[in-house]
Amino acid sequence: MKTPEYLGRYKVGKMIGHGGMGLIYSAKDDLIGREVAIKIIDTSDKSRSKNLAKVIQRQFEQEMRISGQLSNHNVVTIYDAGSEDSFHYLVMELLDGTTIDKMLHDGGPGPEMRQKLEILIQIGQALHYAHQRGIVHRDIKPSNIMALNNGQVKIMDFGVAYAVDKSDIELKEEQLNIVGGTPYYMAPEQINRSKVDAKSDLFSLGVVAYEFLTGKRPFMAKNRTSLYEKILGADPTPIKELVPDIPDSIASTITVCLNKDPDQRLASCQAFADQLDEILNESFLVSEGETITQETINILKRYRESFAFFYDLNNSQIYKLLQVCQTHNYKKGDTIFKEGSVARNMYLIISGRVKISRKHAQNDSVVILFLKQGDVFGEMGIVDGGPRSASVIAETDCKVLSLHQVSLLRCDEATTGKIYRNLATILSTKLRITAERFDDFSERSSI
Repeated sequence: MKTPEYLGRYKVGKMIGHGGMGLIYSAKDDLIGREVAIKIIDTSDKSRSKNLAKVIQRQFEQEMRISGQLSNHNVVTIYDAGSEDSFHYLVMELLDGTTIDKMLHDGGPGPEMRQKLEILIQIGQALHYAHQRGIVHRDIKPSNIMALNNGQVKIMDFGVAYAVDKSDIELKEEQLNIVGGTPYYMAPEQINRSKVDAKSDLFSLGVVAYEFLTGKRPFMAKNRTSLYEKILGADPTPIKELVPDIPDSIASTITVCLNKDPDQRLASCQAFADQLDEILNESFLVSEGETITQETINILKRYRESFAFFYDLNNSQIYKLLQVCQTHNYKKGDTIFKEGSVARNMYLIISGRVKISRKHAQNDSVVILFLKQGDVFGEMGIVDGGPRSASVIAETDCKVLSLHQVSLLRCDEATTGKIYRNLATILSTKLRITAERFDDFSERSSI
């Protein structure tokens, strides 16, 4: 395919990958100066039959419609789409990271177990987000999942995604009939052309998880017919035989997802993420942070009225919550977390002060505010687990209490409800303070 120098306002650069039946290039948005990725297909390609060209164009149109409706930090962001002559293009964020496929085949040691679980958790959460909006991906595989350098995960390529009845997305009849999937990762119902839904993506996620943790695909064969027979009727080698030291709970969670009967799999991709999150934090909780002492508990009780996060929790609820939290000590100048990093926990300052800063022009950092004993920061990690919007640095020696997102799974509904209500109050207050600080900074900068 001879690629034009420009498509719309986008100057096309070098090819950086393949996406479905299109090619992906780096590009620059001349209007706003942003570096982007652009996926291009050429329907005039002579190497394709007319029927194949029509199928590709339908898939591309489908991807544009579906991808444009999804806005989530774990799904690749779509900026624009268009057509020029025989070229159709989709403009998206330019990602800086590595696909799971490359991790599996680059010959290196790969991520540690904890990092792999973190990646799988984010995939499950992203798929659940799409499923809640009536979208089934239908082609979950290692090459369609990228882990960014900040730990964030992005699902890509919705070229064969399916919009179910509850979706607000309208597709043409021929688009609904497109068969999706990559053979090694297809669910039995995809092979049989039966009903495909969120449980099909869950099966594919189970295949990805199996391969990611063991280095081997659960179903292998010399030809497609034999492969399909194995997916439909054979059980994969038990994960524990391939990786003896993997926790039983992780192996069983993945095995359940690979059940031939959709009704026998986990309830959802969110359930998959929650189970792995629970396992991860039970496995690693003991080795991180120090044990919460009775002295700390007494301090929290004594100052409960001044701690917005705990003000309406009773002593029993505080005690139970502390059992799943951790305390950490930081020295003056220590970075607690950096802007852009991804995490699913928040912090309560037990003693000391921290400062919150955000990048401004020319990468200069602007201090937004200072927080002291009793204040909460990083709460968006509990809310959405997305990239941090600011950096936090210890202004003095300080001690903080860390609450992980998964901790809320171990709390009763009453406690969880109070926590989320208190978080809403804290977020509202911080938004007002931040807006006032930036308004003041803007006024001083313009003088």
